[in-house]
Amino acid sequence: MSNYNSISDWNDLIPSLLLKGRSIAVGVFDLKGIMLDANQAMCYFLDTNIAENTPKNSFVNPEFCSFVNNVVEGKVFEGLMTIGNREAINYSLSANVFRRGDNIMVFAEADVLNLFFENDRMSLLNQQVNNLQRLLIKEKKTLQETLSELKETQLMLVHSEKMNALGQLVAGVAHEVNNPIAFVYSNLFSFEKYISEFVRAYKQLEELIVENCNNELVNLALEIRAKNDLDYLIDDISDMTTQSKIGVQRVKTIVDDLRKFSRLDESAIKNIDLIGNISSTVAIAGLEFSKRNIQYKLIAPEQLIVECYPGQLNQALLNIVLNAAQAIESKGNITISVKEDKTNALITVADNGCGIPENIKNKIFDPFFTTKPVGSGTGLGLSITYKIITELHKGIIEVDSMVGHGTSFTISIPKKQIR
Repeated sequence: MSNYNSISDWNDLIPSLLLKGRSIAVGVFDLKGIMLDANQAMCYFLDTNIAENTPKNSFVNPEFCSFVNNVVEGKVFEGLMTIGNREAINYSLSANVFRRGDNIMVFAEADVLNLFFENDRMSLLNQQVNNLQRLLIKEKKTLQETLSELKETQLMLVHSEKMNALGQLVAGVAHEVNNPIAFVYSNLFSFEKYISEFVRAYKQLEELIVENCNNELVNLALEIRAKNDLDYLIDDISDMTTQSKIGVQRVKTIVDDLRKFSRLDESAIKNIDLIGNISSTVAIAGLEFSKRNIQYKLIAPEQLIVECYPGQLNQALLNIVLNAAQAIESKGNITISVKEDKTNALITVADNGCGIPENIKNKIFDPFFTTKPVGSGTGLGLSITYKIITELHKGIIEVDSMVGHGTSFTISIPKKQIR
């Protein structure tokens, strides 16, 4: 058996393998630089193929003309050669160039050490690019979150200014209406007293006529009484006075509720009666209740003192109550339950309206989310409520709902705020 333990024993295979390899480039050219024959590697470096023979790259350094100028037969160049397009693509090769007659043969091999170096450099650059991309993605996300927060804050400020302006208007109207209502209410009592005295005086006068005058004068007095229907007028005036007093008292209650709801003088934290606050807030939603034929029920202790921001808490409660009312198309019930534990006040607003679908339940507190038609809602009501309860009062708000059965919001706020 023959031994093949030296490279020379394989000479019959090596030449063909070298010509097929990608790291050894071999090409034959005429003196004008036209490629006559080349292996795959040379075609790769020159960016062409034998069939087309239209190289997009060329010998950059040294240039091909330097090989032609050297008329010596044999080796005309040995050293580092660059093949490329002088711009983005440049290959560094270790080359030997030979001349025989009118032909040039280029034998070049890739500088493996240089490739390793370039690969390491490219890997480092790729890593840096990846790091920068991750940083840019992170910064982009941060900017998007900041922009979203700025937009939300801007609209919250606009809404806050609107509510503040509304509060000032409500407080102003309540103050201006309160004085004339007080006058009317006071005058009604005086009017009732004067009418009573006038009727008593008339009856006394009539009795004197009956007792001391002739029949003709008595009949004339009775005729005047019957003709003007004084008995009916006396009874009707009494009823009118009573109804007017009730009406004015209702107006006074509404004005008082408006004043309590606006609470512009109570923007700072203070102790309030939560039950009275809720009653005043619900009174503001009275029109919505009557329009939809809603029955309202309050289950609460007579009094519950909590420390809070009254104006903001009123706003949060009103948003929830109005949402509950609007969830009922016609004829329904809303129940507000209030209780307390050692540290917290618990408020539950429950309705038997349409309910909230499960797929949007986790979105209802998102800014600008609304199920109302375009132009009917801003989507800020519950978002503002959430911030007032969780951020301002350090409380909790939870929602439980079933489509077709109704919804309940439960608010828990500390009875004493941590300062």
